[in-house]
Amino acid sequence: MKKRIRKNTKMPGSARVGIALLIMGAIIVGLGTFQNRQALSLYGLVFVVCGFFLYFVSVSYVKKQREKQKKQK
Repeated sequence: MKKRIRKNTKMPGSARVGIALLIMGAIIVGLGTFQNRQALSLYGLVFVVCGFFLYFVSVSYVKKQREKQKKQK
């Protein structure tokens, strides 16, 4: 039997918050659409955009840091 070796990657806290904002914003958009409340949907859309931006920036920042560490070694 072969064991799968999983490489654990550490996710920064800001990336986790970004994913949470994405999910929460998507739920708010869904509720706003379901109830025909465009203001609520727009509010949820702002959450989604902020969550995506936060996740993208934090992941790219961590990636650049890891590349710098590899170059130094």
